[in-house]
Amino acid sequence: MRQRMMIFLIVVFMMGGLPYQATAKDELASVMFIVKSSTESVNQTELEIRSSLMKEAIVSAKPIQKVHEVPFSTRMITIDQGYMIQSFSVDERGYLYDLESKTKYKLKNADVWSKINTYFLGLEEQHFGELWKWEEVDPHIPRYTTFTITDLETGLSFEGQRRAGANHADVQPLTAKDTQIMKGIYGGKWSWKRRAILVEHKGQVIAASMHGMPHGGGALANGFPGHFCIHFAGSVTHKTKNLDLSHQVMIHKAAGLLDPFVKQQPPEHIIHLLATAINHDDVDLARLLYSPQTHITKNELKQIELMRITKEHTRKTDELLRVEIPFTYLLARKGKREEEMTSTFCLQRESPTSEWRIIK
Repeated sequence: MRQRMMIFLIVVFMMGGLPYQATAKDELASVMFIVKSSTESVNQTELEIRSSLMKEAIVSAKPIQKVHEVPFSTRMITIDQGYMIQSFSVDERGYLYDLESKTKYKLKNADVWSKINTYFLGLEEQHFGELWKWEEVDPHIPRYTTFTITDLETGLSFEGQRRAGANHADVQPLTAKDTQIMKGIYGGKWSWKRRAILVEHKGQVIAASMHGMPHGGGALANGFPGHFCIHFAGSVTHKTKNLDLSHQVMIHKAAGLLDPFVKQQPPEHIIHLLATAINHDDVDLARLLYSPQTHITKNELKQIELMRITKEHTRKTDELLRVEIPFTYLLARKGKREEEMTSTFCLQRESPTSEWRIIK
């Protein structure tokens, strides 16, 4: 089983191509680089650097502006200031965002960002899985193959065995102990909710998505009444032979590609992903779908127990940078009856090549 948590201690920091010899002062200057799949994930991969030069390069970054909301990122830096821990989110361009003050910063030295980015690339390789197409996965884990499944949010792992499935993998937990671990991942209650997972077999770690609801048949003596499904990039459902968008978004999350996956979706898919975010209480996904000025909280998502789209109507307006699309859907608010509603969602983008976002 691959170790999901990796911590290094480095006491030499390269600045301008020259080694800097650590001093006693440096040993107190701790900078932690963190990669995790979501803001709420308890499973993370870490790299610790002890260097006053690195710490100074980060804390002396130039403030640019206040932001309404810190952009989603799988990269974080924490700095031990002695009296407090300062936390930054880091985007793909090298900008830092102070999580407390919501201030955007720019590093003054491009060489520092190059080294930081190298650290993060290494952590991401350890933390996330590879994006394999189903056609590649199918022969890699043929029927009756046993492999390790790791839930990316909790870090919990169990053994599973592929029993069937031509369009995706139909899997059972291997033993009763594995069944209990899987049920623990779902909070002790079986659920159809999708989860980003890693499938490890023969040294390969592959990004995937599973649900947690026993259904159909099962042959192993494991206390699991049936089997569950694991999807990979490009895999489809057995009945409809269609892609399951909610599985596909979790697969890309498991590969560390949630943000770029959402950014490439057409407007109609954005609304379907909104239903996924609501049904999974996924704050990160919901914030990626709305305009940056919209703040969504976990509590707001929990007020809606179900959103299931039943009909997608023809676009009311179809412009280059703005569209309006009616959807009919079932909505169940907490403590209230399920009701059918039809709403028109307005989406827009800044340019023909930028992502679509919901504005109302």
